[in-house]
Amino acid sequence: MSTLQLKENINSKVQNLMIDTFEIVGANKGNLSIADLLKGEPTLENVFFMVKDTGFYEENDTMSLLKALNIEFLENNGTKEDELHKAWSTMVATMNKATSQEDFNAKFALFVPLVLKKMNEFKAQAN
Repeated sequence: MSTLQLKENINSKVQNLMIDTFEIVGANKGNLSIADLLKGEPTLENVFFMVKDTGFYEENDTMSLLKALNIEFLENNGTKEDELHKAWSTMVATMNKATSQEDFNAKFALFVPLVLKKMNEFKAQAN
């Protein structure tokens, strides 16, 4: 995934929103509840729409990775809560393999639509 690159004009904005997301969610306190994760939804939505407008999600490398990750998450037979936790923890594990701040930001942006999808599926099931 090292070929992923955000447009330079939004890289720092995504980084700031990523920091905001982790602060809102409270990612440094260990086990996260679904309520904790859902607190970050508005910030993740901001990232998604900002990044989407640049065409990042439509690039070949990005599209292929999104499809592969989506298939992996579909194969999870757990609850919607488990799926959301898996999406979040996979995102964090992937980000921790970044080789630069730009790579870290791009990996975060890659997972945003998948985490949002799992949030929406969880909320739909809860209703």
